[in-house]
Amino acid sequence: MDISWYKAVPPNFDSVPEKPGVYVISTLQKEDDKYEVKYVGKAANLHERANQHWSDSEENESLKKHIQKGYSMKFSFAEVSAEKDRDGIESFLYSTYLPIFNDQEPQSSPIVINLPDVRKKK
Repeated sequence: MDISWYKAVPPNFDSVPEKPGVYVISTLQKEDDKYEVKYVGKAANLHERANQHWSDSEENESLKKHIQKGYSMKFSFAEVSAEKDRDGIESFLYSTYLPIFNDQEPQSSPIVINLPDVRKKK
């Protein structure tokens, strides 16, 4: 499945639509100047979810502490309207990137997609 990926530089999420989709949060790695995925997710409202991650109400303490450290990060997202597709894409993103700040592995069957421009974990 081909989807279109877009990027926002936190904490400016003006370009992130209030639509359903999937996303990855990545951090610039100083050793090679590439972005590494730290968290993957899905949302019924991408704009709202992005803002939640960068607020004091973020419930994932590991991700919250990482964000508060002020690293150079990006929020890559793709609009995906069907919930079943979002579930499968999130599962594929998780199994591809093995993000360190996701608390649990998604349980849906993966749907293979084209990936955003971030590196895979070594």
